[in-house]
Amino acid sequence: MKFGKEFTIYLEETLPEWRDKYLCYKPLKKLLKNIPAADPLPDGDGLALPPSPSVDLHDWFVGILIEELEKFNDFYVDKEEEFIIRFQELKERIERVKEKGDRGGVFRSDTEFSEEMMDIRKDFVAIHGEMILLKNYSSLNFAGLLKILKKYDKRTGGLLRLPFTQLAVHQPFFTTEPLTRLVHECEENLELLFPLEAEVVESTAVTRDQIDKVPTNPSNGSLETTLSLGEDTVDIYRSTLAAMRAIKGLKKASSTYNPLSFSSLFGSPDSDGTGAVTAENSPCDSSPTLQNGDGASEDVADSPK
Repeated sequence: MKFGKEFTIYLEETLPEWRDKYLCYKPLKKLLKNIPAADPLPDGDGLALPPSPSVDLHDWFVGILIEELEKFNDFYVDKEEEFIIRFQELKERIERVKEKGDRGGVFRSDTEFSEEMMDIRKDFVAIHGEMILLKNYSSLNFAGLLKILKKYDKRTGGLLRLPFTQLAVHQPFFTTEPLTRLVHECEENLELLFPLEAEVVESTAVTRDQIDKVPTNPSNGSLETTLSLGEDTVDIYRSTLAAMRAIKGLKKASSTYNPLSFSSLFGSPDSDGTGAVTAENSPCDSSPTLQNGDGASEDVADSPK
């Protein structure tokens, strides 16, 4: 299945309030189709050479992509800060319940849960799922950018893909290491305090063993466990599964090697890792520069993380 189709299906399945925060892939693709295809220019030997796009066209398109980067950064940073605050509040609620119950903080069965602990359990599972979704938000948007840049270069004969990729990997939305640490800490708390929720944690966490085992539909057991936590949690659970399926498809290796392909940047389906974007696993380490667009590039690259 082509990326555009997979991306559209994923947007239909993700949380409604997140949909307009993703890359405007379909409008950008239509925009590129309206750009006149560049005719090859003959060189002195009669060979066809790809022409360069005009400065105005280059700056105009770079400006559109810069706005997309700013959208990704704003949403990602806001969500990351929200998760840090919510997670800290959850830990404080746990401490208060431990003080009241004086049970050493270990709850081994549903019968031991107070009404307050049930609410905390639901909130832990929900925030864990949302954090996994945010990691996949980062990966899917980056993958979409690679696709659009490839189409732009092919349509115009330009060379925008490499410099803009170098710019993108320095953006806040690309750097998920702090979020990954928060996910791991959340999982440790869930496993310690709510061992009965291990199935939900395993279903929403994308690990190297699970990337090839993403179900088309959630199993009855895992869905029933999630249903007990509320409708909002079910929506997050299903959206996470949709994201995992999309990432799995993107990580399928191509028959030809390309260092800027998604599978090259993030590994094949059998490789270790969650498929989330990190600066460490990218080959684009040089400083970001864009021909005819340096000023705009610096504005985004210098945005606060």
